Amino acid sequence: MKVVLFGLGSIGQRHAALLREHGRHDIRAFRSGKGKKGNALKLPELRDWKALRAFKPDVAFITNPTSLHLTTAVRCAREGMHLFIEKPLDASLAKLPELLKEIRRRKIATYVAYVLRFHPVIRYLKRELKKGKFCHLRVVTTSYLPTWQPRPDHRKRYSARRSLGGGVIYDLSHELDYVKDLLGGIRSLKGQYGRRGQVTVDAEDYADILVNTPRGPVNIHINFLSHARQRTVQIDFEDRQVTGDLVNFTVSEFRRGKRVKHRKFAGALKDCFRAQLKYFFAHLNDPRMMNWAGEAAELVGVMNAFKSHK
Repeated sequence: MKVVLFGLGSIGQRHAALLREHGRHDIRAFRSGKGKKGNALKLPELRDWKALRAFKPDVAFITNPTSLHLTTAVRCAREGMHLFIEKPLDASLAKLPELLKEIRRRKIATYVAYVLRFHPVIRYLKRELKKGKFCHLRVVTTSYLPTWQPRPDHRKRYSARRSLGGGVIYDLSHELDYVKDLLGGIRSLKGQYGRRGQVTVDAEDYADILVNTPRGPVNIHINFLSHARQRTVQIDFEDRQVTGDLVNFTVSEFRRGKRVKHRKFAGALKDCFRAQLKYFFAHLNDPRMMNWAGEAAELVGVMNAFKSHK
C-alpha cells in the first residue's frame, strides 16, 4: 500500500518505523521546500503536491503540528486518501465541514490516533467498570516537557506554542479521550489551567479539570512541569479501589486499606502503537471506525469550550 507521511517529528518517525514493520508499504515523506532535503529514516521525499499526485497514495499519516491537521486532512481527502490523523483532530474545527463532506463523498476512512485506547491497563479498567457500582475516577498525568525530546531547545516544539496547537490540554488529551471511552462520553468540563513555569513559550503547562460524565464524576490533573513522570487512573467503586499505572503497565486492587490483587502486563508502549496500526489498516473499509474524525471532533469541541471559559 502507498503511504505518505506529513510531518517527521518524533511521532511521525515512530509511525514510519512501525509502518516498515507492519507490511510491504511504499512509504514517502511529504516535505515542504523550506526544509533541507533528506531525513533520518532515509524515506523518499515528495516536495510538492504535483509529485504527491503522481505517487497516488492510498493513505496519509498526518503527524504535523496540531494546528495544521485539518488543513492537511482536507487536501488529502480531496485526493481520495484514507486518513490516519495524530491526536487531537485539530485546535480549531473551522475546516471540519469540508472534511466531513469529502469523507461522505469519497467514502474515506479516518482515524484520530489516541493510542492509549490500546493500552492493556485501559482495556482492563474498561472491563472492571462493568462490575459493581462506580463512584469516582481520578487521573494524574505528569511529565517534564524538556525531557520529551533530546533537542537543544524544546521550546521550538509545537507542544510549547499556543499558535501551533500546543499546551497540556491538547497534547495530553489522551486522558480526556480514554475517560470519554471508559465512561460513555463527556458532558462538560470545569476547572482551571494556566502557565506557571518556563517550559513553554506561551501555552498552558498545567490543567486541573472536573469532568461530568454520564456515569459519574472525574478529576483530571495534567502538567508539563513535574520531574517525576506518572500516568495513573484510580477508580473508586462502592466495595473496592482499582488503580492502573500506565507507565509501569500494572493494576492493583484494594479493599479496606489492603492491596488484594496486583497484576503486571507484558509488553511496552510500542506494542500499543503496533495494535493501533493493525486496527487502522484492518478497518480501511469502515468510514465510521473507532475515533473517526466526526467522533474525535466532539472531544475537540468540549476542550475548546473549556478553554474559552477560563
